[in-house]
Amino acid sequence: MLDEFLESDLQALRVYRSLLANPSRTLEEIQQYTDLPEQDVKAAVGRLADLSLLSPVTDTTFLPMNPETVLRPALRRREAELDTERAHLTRQQATVAELTAEYAALGLRHTGGAEHLVGVHAVRTRLEQLSRDAVHEVCTFTPGGAVSAAGLESARPLDEESFGRGVRMRSLYLDSVRNDYATSEYATWLTSMGGQVRTVPTLPMRMIICDREVAVVPVNSEDSRQGALVIRYHGVVRALAELFELVWAQGVPLGEGSRPATENEASERDRVLLKLLSDGMTDQGIARKLGLSVRTIRRLMSDLMKRLNAQSRFEAGAEAVRRGWL
Repeated sequence: MLDEFLESDLQALRVYRSLLANPSRTLEEIQQYTDLPEQDVKAAVGRLADLSLLSPVTDTTFLPMNPETVLRPALRRREAELDTERAHLTRQQATVAELTAEYAALGLRHTGGAEHLVGVHAVRTRLEQLSRDAVHEVCTFTPGGAVSAAGLESARPLDEESFGRGVRMRSLYLDSVRNDYATSEYATWLTSMGGQVRTVPTLPMRMIICDREVAVVPVNSEDSRQGALVIRYHGVVRALAELFELVWAQGVPLGEGSRPATENEASERDRVLLKLLSDGMTDQGIARKLGLSVRTIRRLMSDLMKRLNAQSRFEAGAEAVRRGWL
């Protein structure tokens, strides 16, 4: 009900704002001010009363209550729910990555449901074929930060073909591409063609899913020389598609900036950085994971330590736990 009021209940918002402008208004005066039918005004007043945003004074007058006092606790509960969802997503990402690695370890080459591609040319050729065969949708994870201008231009004709066939395209990049002109420009072009592009602080692996029927993932995300797996097993593809949707829901659309962190709050990138550090990753490993330079990682960590009033990374981790950032 709170989500509906804040995002879509325009009538209740108009009624509430009319009383903020003049708390002595009667129902009839509210109706005149908002130009709403009497029945709609009464219904809106009822919804506001249910949210404890209005307190009746008489049968026809109502006192608006402080939204900070009434709504902030609900927003805090929602924020806690989102933190729980993020933790759940992180666990699912780790599980899928583990399962994919274990599946690759079977050493399957080509069966009815999986194919092992070896070599850059073989992988590129099969990706082009799958993209051309796609009918409904192509979803991609593109980790690793900036993509070369030549690589982006070589992909443009294939993407144009897909758009021409009416294929829906959704792409997830790392937040770091926002600082790279060529990659950012290409992502903007995808959006202008009707595609959807979002960015996140980190991605579990490189992946492409076509029509929710076939997925391509690396055999080893740390070593591209081991090739890629083309997976057609329905259960595995469905799980990977679900992973994509979970990460997609956390992404920020290109063109929108993520909410900056304050001294007392952690941004999503802060949380990811702290989590990777707590997992024991080196600065070099974190830089590869986030698509950033080692220098940038060290600068971000230095800024984070200042905000946490920490003299060491260990102290920063302890303080992050105390604040609920980790």
